[in-house]
Amino acid sequence: MKAILSILILLFSSGLILGQHEPEKDYIYWSEDYKLVWTDFEEIPKRYSEHAAFSVVGYESSFNMNGQEYEAEIKTYFSKNESWSKSWIASLLLHEQGHFDLAEVNARRFRKRVKEAMKAGTISVSVFEEMSDEAMAQLEKVQSEYDEATNYSMDYRSQLQWSEQIKEQLKELEAFASPQVLVTRKAN
Repeated sequence: MKAILSILILLFSSGLILGQHEPEKDYIYWSEDYKLVWTDFEEIPKRYSEHAAFSVVGYESSFNMNGQEYEAEIKTYFSKNESWSKSWIASLLLHEQGHFDLAEVNARRFRKRVKEAMKAGTISVSVFEEMSDEAMAQLEKVQSEYDEATNYSMDYRSQLQWSEQIKEQLKELEAFASPQVLVTRKAN
């Protein structure tokens, strides 16, 4: 069976509340110190799916303005109860970690843009939502590029190259690693 992976990316914009969802139990929030393990994939595998694994990653975000104080929080997550795998192959897990790490790279770019807009005073709730949509579109694009370039983890050499490239991008954007973005602008 050809191992094909897929990624579903979810974005929760400011203020979205899910009925009985308990993120602290269902989600793993991205951390430099934590790498995914197969037991994190809690959903029952889809028996007749052509996919070998399925990960759900995305952002949880919020934005507040209070006068000249701006605050945003953009957290990257992996949904344990929506992600599954039929196989416990190390190269496949490396690939899935890559999806999670790519989501964090994209979140850091998103945080950077938000911070720049906060400093410039050009941010609003609608601008933040627009930025969220753009970040989501970019994430979907890069996730597809990643799957194609690595042949869904089957091209191990390409997989290792992408893993290294993602690691470098995380380092380059280290200044935006904190999920919180806070800016207080001086009154004019």
